[in-house]
Amino acid sequence: MIFSDFLRRPTALAVAGLMLLASAVPILVSRSASAYTLLGDREIRLSSSEANAAGVTYRVNFEIASTSDIGGIVVTFCENTPIIGDTSCTVPTDFVVSNTFANGDAGDVDVSTWSAAASEEATTGTGNNTFTLTTATPATALAAGNSVDFEITGVNNPSDTGTFYARIMTYGSDTNANGYTVADPEAVGAMIDAGGIALSTADLITVQAKVQERITFCVYAASGAPAYDLTDCNAVTDPVVLGDANGVLDSISPSISKEAKYNITTNASTGATIRMKGGTLISGSFSIDSVGGTAVVSNEGNEQFGFCNYRDTGGGVAGLTPTAPYNNGNCAGTTQGQGTGNDNNAQFAFDLDNVDPEGRVDGAYGDVIASKTAGDWSTGVLVFLGNIDNTTEPGIYVTTLDFIATGRY
Repeated sequence: MIFSDFLRRPTALAVAGLMLLASAVPILVSRSASAYTLLGDREIRLSSSEANAAGVTYRVNFEIASTSDIGGIVVTFCENTPIIGDTSCTVPTDFVVSNTFANGDAGDVDVSTWSAAASEEATTGTGNNTFTLTTATPATALAAGNSVDFEITGVNNPSDTGTFYARIMTYGSDTNANGYTVADPEAVGAMIDAGGIALSTADLITVQAKVQERITFCVYAASGAPAYDLTDCNAVTDPVVLGDANGVLDSISPSISKEAKYNITTNASTGATIRMKGGTLISGSFSIDSVGGTAVVSNEGNEQFGFCNYRDTGGGVAGLTPTAPYNNGNCAGTTQGQGTGNDNNAQFAFDLDNVDPEGRVDGAYGDVIASKTAGDWSTGVLVFLGNIDNTTEPGIYVTTLDFIATGRY
């Protein structure tokens, strides 16, 4: 009995000793743990999340949690963990943080009441994953809730797509901040506030759309010059009729028609040209003389066939410009019909050398009558003149004119 009690007593003492040691371990650990305060609202905004993107800007923003002076801020980036003090921080693949903040001057750093006279210095630690911002004159009287905001420029994102992390730590002096290491963030001095952030790189989304070269050109004519639909290229295309109510010319008064119009829109970068080719009025072997390549006014009693054109300000947008010799400014004021005299001195032309395909290379493509810049619909009005003399042979005179629009892209 005495022997067994002897055995029990040291065993009990040993157990009691182990229990006492076990209860002391948490006390020892807690005493060695950092006493920093968790940062308030915090984020790091990336100007690009593309994997391996170069020249990326990281905007760091957080709220101070403690009322304390701040002389240094450390931001370190890890591939595997944001936990402060975890020594297993792995540098993200191909990640490089620069040692500059926006424009490299103090004016771009807003650390609440950080001293404007302080000289900020940005440095990088080993491994290209740590950014340190310090000042020799700590900011004083900072209160919990004050905001810290600055940009780190020239960062190279991790080349792997997915999550990576950042750790943010504040220190009371530049010496304490510069003493930071991943293995021991408080190797020189204690942290004040600290906190982790998760970030991510991602694949880019490519959106594709096609824009084709485009030109739409409509030429149409109808008795009485009716209202037109800019988007309708299937408008009525009655013949343009010169003469009186019966379509008859006489030698004592000119005949003018404003029944023909054209609409055009294009996205051609340097615009479009509008050409016309064709011959003068013909009846069998007889013809009415064309006006020629120099614009002239109507001269009733003499054979004349020609035209001028102008932009209709009531239809479509600007950007249509008639060209010489078919651009006489008085063309717009001509009076449709057959009358005595040319009431506004409008001038007409019809350059057979350039519009008639017979015998001339240029005639194969026609003569330029107008140009159009890229843009929405514009409308032009074609004004035709017909005059005869007292010897013009009887007959039905006809010509077919080909108007061609060509874009230059």
